[in-house]
Amino acid sequence: MTTPKKIVVIGGTGMYGGSVARSLKDNPEFQVVLTTRDANSPKADKCREQGFLLVKADSWNATELDLVFAGAYGVFLNTDSDDLNFKNEIGLPESAMGKIVIDAAIRQRVKYFVFSGLPQSERLTNGEVSILSFDNKNAIANYGRKAGFEAFVEVNAGWAMDVFFMETYAKAFGGFATVPDSEGFLSLKIFPMSNDPELVPWTSVKDDYGDAVHGVFLDPSKYANRIIWAISEATSFQHVVDVYNRMTGTEVARFVPQTEPLKAGTPGKTKEVNGLRNYCHYVQGRYCNGQVTDDGLLAEMRTLKALARKARGKEPASTQTIEGFLRDNALVRLQPSMSKI
Repeated sequence: MTTPKKIVVIGGTGMYGGSVARSLKDNPEFQVVLTTRDANSPKADKCREQGFLLVKADSWNATELDLVFAGAYGVFLNTDSDDLNFKNEIGLPESAMGKIVIDAAIRQRVKYFVFSGLPQSERLTNGEVSILSFDNKNAIANYGRKAGFEAFVEVNAGWAMDVFFMETYAKAFGGFATVPDSEGFLSLKIFPMSNDPELVPWTSVKDDYGDAVHGVFLDPSKYANRIIWAISEATSFQHVVDVYNRMTGTEVARFVPQTEPLKAGTPGKTKEVNGLRNYCHYVQGRYCNGQVTDDGLLAEMRTLKALARKARGKEPASTQTIEGFLRDNALVRLQPSMSKI
């Protein structure tokens, strides 16, 4: 019997790493190991209940990383840009953590490294738009590409559908789909993408992102030094609220285009969302490193999804849509008081 290939998932108790871990776990070709800073946290307990192997390893601790990376075939890394220390620029930056992880993987002769990155905003805007999280993720990716892996691959998400149900982001963008505003609406108050027709590259992290990473790990050399865009569907902000209203039989959701700077819950988040606004305006909606969000961009995700589903022993399935995501997630959260306006 062939020994399973060990894949270490950094951030496996979070949204991105969790999606990767769930997808890989179904494939007997891989042994999935999740790292956690706190082995006694509720998230860690839940992962163990789901049958995952967890190892305590802090991504700042080179010794702990060396131990968990020993004998690994591959590593997946997502650094948490929303960490308050990173967001408020306290202590070492996010890029420093990424370099520590990469160096440990190289010491342990890991062949394949997959990283969750962000668009190259500073390069694409000729230095006019610098976004802290984007710049740090890009620094990690640039370092990883030169580190000496047989394959270093970025698998990047677009706009995560999942943030509709994360309070920090919901508040930053008007409240959709969980926080009614002062007028009782679930408002999507956000800047237009600046392309016509408006096509936002959406990713269901929960449903599709892990399959994209899984597909890469099935043949990582094929994707060496590539940037893969794990895009589930391309559609407009207006379509999102229209679908919500149609599915719920209400008129409670609305899209309110914003031309003025946005204000989020914290100074760091405010700076980030307005940097994102400036980036999207500059690239005229070509969010994915200048690529037009069209069917060609989505095609690679569909291929990776198909490969991963087959490797997981699952029936073929299409990538998630806004309608499918809201059906799976919004309807169970509807409050009885949310009557038709």
